[in-house]
Amino acid sequence: MLDNFVTFFIAGQESTANQLAFAVMELGRLPEILTKVRQEVDDVIGMKQEISFDDLGEMTYLSQVLKETLRLYPTAPGTSRFIPNDIVINGIPIHAGVSCVVSSHLKNNVEDTHSHIHEFQWKRQLQSPRPYYCFYPFALGPRSCLGQSFAQMEAKVVMAKLLQRFDFSLLPGQSFDILDTGSLRPKSGVVCNIRHRGQTPAA
Repeated sequence: MLDNFVTFFIAGQESTANQLAFAVMELGRLPEILTKVRQEVDDVIGMKQEISFDDLGEMTYLSQVLKETLRLYPTAPGTSRFIPNDIVINGIPIHAGVSCVVSSHLKNNVEDTHSHIHEFQWKRQLQSPRPYYCFYPFALGPRSCLGQSFAQMEAKVVMAKLLQRFDFSLLPGQSFDILDTGSLRPKSGVVCNIRHRGQTPAA
């Protein structure tokens, strides 16, 4: 239980921070989406200090934005599974005793399950029905990520508070390369001009 507790919080912090960085990056590049999601935050929570569980459920547009962020930039780009028995998948034999690595990053971005795969399109997250295996940033099945619900709730709260209190715009001339160190993150960070809403910008 202690190991699970430590994993729950340590893994959840890094993955959520990276997800939020990518979300800010995409919202900064797509001001029309930023305006829409900020309006939803204003409508649901206004200037409330505390966000309730019911409030989170009402911010559906923000949820789709965060999911689309994970589709393009899953913080854990792959997962591995131990193969206990010989199996054949699509005519390819896989022998018992080996570990297979599955790339969630690649699977989330294939044309047979998504169109315009390199574009940030939040509406695709509303499409139904969709293949079960077309989106799994936290893996699937009984060994999926222990802290995924916590991580997504945390991301939603932090992003809602950010949008509630601040305006931000991307600093021009940045290169948004991606670094894979076991988790995906913006290689050089995401540099923004930030100001309290209603105040003049400050870098």
